[in-house]
Amino acid sequence: MPHTPNFEDIRYFIEVAGTRNLSRASERLGITQPSVSAAMKRLEQSFGTDLLVRHKNGVALTKAGEVLQEQGQRFMTDWSQLKSNVYQANGEMAGTFTLGCHPSVALYTLPHILGPLNTKYPGLIFNLVHDLSRKVTEQVISNEIDFALVINPVRHPELVIHSLLFDNVTLWCAQSTDVTEREALPLYCDPNLKQTQQLLKSLPDFSHHQIASNNLEVISALVASGLGLGILPERVARRAPAPLTTYSTKIKPVPDELCFIYRADKQNHAVSSQLHREIKQLLSD
Repeated sequence: MPHTPNFEDIRYFIEVAGTRNLSRASERLGITQPSVSAAMKRLEQSFGTDLLVRHKNGVALTKAGEVLQEQGQRFMTDWSQLKSNVYQANGEMAGTFTLGCHPSVALYTLPHILGPLNTKYPGLIFNLVHDLSRKVTEQVISNEIDFALVINPVRHPELVIHSLLFDNVTLWCAQSTDVTEREALPLYCDPNLKQTQQLLKSLPDFSHHQIASNNLEVISALVASGLGLGILPERVARRAPAPLTTYSTKIKPVPDELCFIYRADKQNHAVSSQLHREIKQLLSD
């Protein structure tokens, strides 16, 4: 009589299906290749059908294997969500959640947050999602992301918004750049950011050639090397590989507010409130 497939074997299969290679899957899983091979054999015996076609360069999925990959991945996601829901219902600081934020926000916040949280709450796991703050906010509203660290979130009736930090976006140049050279330099900026649009709107006579980049750290590095001016949040500019200075004190900065957000109807109040307090404390240390 076939055995019921076990959770770990399905998890191993998802990795094999993703890599199409038993050796690579075993490396990613941190187990031996014979253990992975044995798990695949158990699954095929459980389902009574071949899931993989072995060949010299790896493996391919059979039709049954394709079905198991798709539905097995869904099962793994549902299982993680189920565990999180049970933990939250009990008010326990544990479970697997998605945490969204802009990549630049991630660089100056997550190193201060994730380590201490993992030490204090080892059962708390975050999968990370990175995008523009407004897109991350939309994903929280649409239940695609559990928690987020976002800049200037739109007010929405479904959102709980906690302020964490303040920042300013303005025009920066390398401290080593001569004042007379600055007028001829191009401007590096992310035109998709509302702060960029707002700042440029306040400078109608600003005639520098614009070069678009959607990576603030790249902009910061280019500005630090003296290749141009850059529109950056101060927290990003202060992390540049060489000292930056504001282009002009006459330019009014665009204010930024970093907030911790989540849907009020989705998250356990005790868990989300405690998480907010922990993050705020860690970022203020």
